[in-house]
Amino acid sequence: MPMFVDRTDRRRWPAMAWASIVLAVLVILTGCSKPQQGAASGEHAVMREGAGAARQMAYEHSVRFDAAPDRLPAIHAAGLAACREAGPAACTLLESRIDSEPRAEAALKFRARPQVIPKLIAAFGTQAELAHQSTSAEDLSGPIADSARQLAMLEDYRARLEDMRGRAGSDIDALIKVNHELAEVQATLEAAAGKRAELAQRVETEILNVAIDTEAHRPFWTPIGRALRSFGGNLAEGIAYAITALPYLLPWLFMIAFAVWALRRCLRWWRHRKAVRAAPHGQDAG
Repeated sequence: MPMFVDRTDRRRWPAMAWASIVLAVLVILTGCSKPQQGAASGEHAVMREGAGAARQMAYEHSVRFDAAPDRLPAIHAAGLAACREAGPAACTLLESRIDSEPRAEAALKFRARPQVIPKLIAAFGTQAELAHQSTSAEDLSGPIADSARQLAMLEDYRARLEDMRGRAGSDIDALIKVNHELAEVQATLEAAAGKRAELAQRVETEILNVAIDTEAHRPFWTPIGRALRSFGGNLAEGIAYAITALPYLLPWLFMIAFAVWALRRCLRWWRHRKAVRAAPHGQDAG
């Protein structure tokens, strides 16, 4: 039986084929572009997350000033006054020392808010010359995150123990065990909270170490005068050390003297014996 094909279908086939090919290409391109867009959006999300995550840094500053010896007490007092003016909530004095002998120098240590640190340095700089300044930092992001996780775990464990205590009822043994475990967890929780507070304080405040030196402004004769003033004390200490060492040296002196005397006696005896042995030979030869 002969087959008849509609001529109109023959005309539409190339158009339908081309439409199917174009549609397949579009689907492929769309599928390829979506993962790229997803990857790009993921990268941007990671970048935003990295940029938004602030590092928890603990800063410590060290400065050294050169000043004249007669200005040392006034500079020291100016630093203390600047800290008091900032207030106890913004500045805390951790260490204070001022010496006049054997050399004039002073040292101070503060824990202060970041905005107070420049004011403290400026207070010293108005009366002394800044000779050295350095800053060091410690990243506490990891310890702070670990402390937060530990606190969350301990609080969750404490809540479960309290729930168990409520369900223990009249079981005395269970209540004793749960209360004992609750006491230990509470102690650990308080210690972890204290450590977390300490880390937070180190991040919120900064350390400032101040050293005030006078060696650059000292007179030429200062070391000589210092040595002359300490001559009597050094001489007395030397005599004291000699007197202290004398009892330890006396037994050794006696032993050395006895050894020398014995050696000399042995040498004399050996020489005398040698001379006696040589004497008959000399007479026979004569």
